[in-house]
Order: sequence, then C-alpha cells, then structure tokens
Amino acid sequence: MRRSQLTVGQFMTRNPSVIDGGLNLVDTYTRMFQLQVRHLPVYSQGHLVGIVSDRDIGHILAVQGLDPQHTTIESVCTPDPYVCDPDSPLAGVVADMSERKIGAAIVMRDGRLEGIFTVVDALEVLLVLLNDETRAAV
Repeated sequence: MRRSQLTVGQFMTRNPSVIDGGLNLVDTYTRMFQLQVRHLPVYSQGHLVGIVSDRDIGHILAVQGLDPQHTTIESVCTPDPYVCDPDSPLAGVVADMSERKIGAAIVMRDGRLEGIFTVVDALEVLLVLLNDETRAAV
C-alpha cells in the first residue's frame, strides 16, 4: 500500500450518525452512549452547524455548570468543525488533526456528509501500515 496515495475516504467511518442541534445535553450524551461513538456532527435545519464530543459534554457539565436538561447541544457544540473531502490525502488530514489537537474530521463532498474520520480510524490506519511493514520485513 503506497502511503502517499492514501485518502481519508479509504479509512473514514461512512454514513455516521448525526445529532439534531435542538436536543439537550442529556439526550445527546445518551445517544452517543447508545451508538458507542465519541463524536457526532451537529445539524440544525439540515445544515452542519458543529461537532460535539463526549469529552465536550463532560467538560461542559463539570466546569460550566449548565442545566443539562435545558441546554441545547447546538448552543455548546464546537462551531465550524474541521471539514475535508474524501479524496483529501490522509497524511495532510492527520497532520492537521494533530496540529489542531482535534479528535475528528467531518468528511463531506459537495455539501453532503459522507463520513467522519476519527482518531480511532487513524489508529486503524496505523495498524494496517504496521502490519504491512511487518509482512514486508519477514
């Protein structure tokens, strides 16, 4: 596998679940737990408005002291999330995520959500590359 030709689209999680920005923190966290995900794109009226992580929700509840039943996820999500195209070179996206210290990239084509690329996906890439190198060394 040629590393220079790897794209985000090859390793992203396709068709990710999304969350409606009008849901409260409790419902959002419950949904994330049920789906076993740590990041969700946040949509309002059919448009991407941000991203939320389970860590964001924990921080909000612990530090900001907001009422979780009456606080919408749109009001506390990270606006303008990092977005890339599925054809984006994997190395560039991973470098951007590392530099910005973010756990996920939203993958869109022509304004449509196609996937999400997370740190867990990046670890799966690393495992593939390490296995390829191990096989090549034997």
